Amino acid sequence: MNDREKKLLTFLVIAVLAGVLLTGTKSYLTYLDNLRSDLNAANQDRTTYENQELAANVYEGLIDEYELMSLGSDHNHALASYKAWLINLLENDLQLQDVRITNEPTRAVDGQYHRHTFGINCETNLSSLTEFLYQFETKKVLHRIKDLAVSPTGYDRLQIRVAIEAISLPGAEPKVDIASIEHDPTLVNASKQEYWDRISNRNFFGPENKEPTFTPPPIATTVGESETRTLTANPGANEQNVQSLVYAIDGESLPPNFVASLSGNRLTVSSNEVGRYEFDVKVTDNGLPAKTVTKKIAVTVNEKPEPRPPTPMPEPPKPPVFDVAQLAFFTSTVELNGRIEVWIHRRNQGDILKLPIGAEIEIGEIKGKIHNVNQRYLTILTADKQLLEIKAGKALSTAVNITAQAEDLLLP
Repeated sequence: MNDREKKLLTFLVIAVLAGVLLTGTKSYLTYLDNLRSDLNAANQDRTTYENQELAANVYEGLIDEYELMSLGSDHNHALASYKAWLINLLENDLQLQDVRITNEPTRAVDGQYHRHTFGINCETNLSSLTEFLYQFETKKVLHRIKDLAVSPTGYDRLQIRVAIEAISLPGAEPKVDIASIEHDPTLVNASKQEYWDRISNRNFFGPENKEPTFTPPPIATTVGESETRTLTANPGANEQNVQSLVYAIDGESLPPNFVASLSGNRLTVSSNEVGRYEFDVKVTDNGLPAKTVTKKIAVTVNEKPEPRPPTPMPEPPKPPVFDVAQLAFFTSTVELNGRIEVWIHRRNQGDILKLPIGAEIEIGEIKGKIHNVNQRYLTILTADKQLLEIKAGKALSTAVNITAQAEDLLLP
């Protein structure tokens, strides 16, 4: 065998070995993939089994719990016990009159449980109806209200018809005393008062209650002084004649250094510091359910204004002064024994004043000395050297200041 043949043989052997190795690798990888698939399937089967086992345990636990809440498996006793509980609740606890309770024959359902059906017909009020519903819903019994019809029969009087279904499970005790089964408020997630609030705040027979409308007024006041406003709100449409409103301040919204109070709908505010204050006022109607609207009220507190200066008051006009010189008349000049006298008739006194030249005279506004006299004129010299001239027969008040007239003539 020559060298060429040897090389060909070597190449052929290598090719065969490579093909065998490649085929074996593919088979091995396929084998690993199959193992992984089998492992995943096994894990899924185990998870499914565990979930089913857990569900079975939960189901068994629920069945055990339900069996404790079930009516007894003795159907006659179950009917009698449940009906006795209803009668005691309605007639003894709630003091209702003319209560009628009926029941239908017990029926098997899908071979799994038995259903007992009861009917109640009576007259009551909203308070007693709410108490009944609370006692019913919190009773740890497999029962439910299938139908509830409520009709008003008068003021605060309701006619009710209730259809009830209760269940007996085959695994329950034969005879169960329904009255001894406890109540659990968590079944309605509420206390008795909260349950009452839920039901009483419903309007069963009328349109939906609308919330009040309220637009707060802007308020301005002065530091240290209180300001009062009357708040006005309106109930919803068509409710003005049947609803009343209650106003309340949200105390948590009151800012510091600010005081606000309400008396009915009269709001009074004050503060000892300048600023703008905001707080909330709630307005609640008495509809079913009651509706509340909350609005923010803004109050501006300003500085006290500077006091205005007093307005000068004009002096009242002086009352007119009557010059008695108007009633004193220069009547005549008389000469007796070389002595000249001036006669002045004083009408207000009813006498004649007789004065010589040089005599002092003071009648009303006329004051001075008799300076000169003749049949036509009387001249009086005042203390400030002014000459007053009165014509004969005229009142002294008609005196003319001839000194002033002369001065006026001398002016350029």
